[in-house]
Order: sequence, then C-alpha cells, then structure tokens
Amino acid sequence: MSGGKGGSQTSKVEIPEYIEGPSRRNLQRAEQLAQVGYMPYYGPSVAAFTPMQTQAMQSTADAAAAFGLAPQMDVMAGMPQAQDFGGVQGYGTGQMFEQALADLAANQPGQAAAFNQLFTGPQAGGSGLLGQVGPMGGYSPMGMGGALPPQFGGGSI
Repeated sequence: MSGGKGGSQTSKVEIPEYIEGPSRRNLQRAEQLAQVGYMPYYGPSVAAFTPMQTQAMQSTADAAAAFGLAPQMDVMAGMPQAQDFGGVQGYGTGQMFEQALADLAANQPGQAAAFNQLFTGPQAGGSGLLGQVGPMGGYSPMGMGGALPPQFGGGSI
C-alpha cells in the first residue's frame, strides 16, 4: 500500500449578487404561483356544427335512407346541446370540471378540503397561504423567513 503525499484542495463557488438576488425573487415568485392551483378554462374547446353543416349531414343520411343504404336517423342524436359562448356556439369542459369537483367533495370531503387548503381562490375560500410578507419584502407563500406554516410541519426550507 502506498499513502498519498499531497495536500487537500478546497474550492468555493460564489454566486454573484446580481444573480443571487433575482434568483431568490424568482423562486419566491414561483412558490407564490404554485399556491394558486389549477386554473380551468371555461371557454369553448370545440366549435359546434353550424345549421348548414347539420342540414348537409341530415340530407346525406336521408338520401342514403331513401335508397335503403342506411336506416332513417337523426344525425345529431347523441350530441350534447351546444353552448353559447358570447355568440360562438361550441362545447366546453368547464361544466364537467365543476361536476368532478362536486363529486370529489361529496365522495371524499376530507381529501377535497385538505387539497383546497393548499391553494387560494374561490374553491379554497380565497385564503390559502398567500399574502404574507416575506424576508425580501415581497409576498411569500411560506411566510416570514421561509418557514413552512405549522399545518405543513413547520421547519425551515
């Protein structure tokens, strides 16, 4: 066996203040935004058929039925009623999302309440963890000094 006969070398990396300050603020802002939670889209996702399109499909089906190529049918059977989005006819998922939230609250009330307490906004009663002034003067979702609130185990980040 042979032993090493050299010294040890230590290196230290320092982050310049012009990078460190904005980086800390950026992370703080990201933590704030994470508290907002999911923001659903309530507008149209898919356009509805126009009356002309529906009539063209129905005429084609009627012609096929007249020659015995298909049974008589309503081409819009099974389609949901189109919604009006400010003059635009279409289909959206907002109502399905709201129904899913209602189902979760009805079937798993404790889990729904615990999840909603993590976020701010109308589903959580508008409070959440936002609005506390942080150590750098901005708003901090973790409160003063970067400590987690007691309901999340206290401690420091």
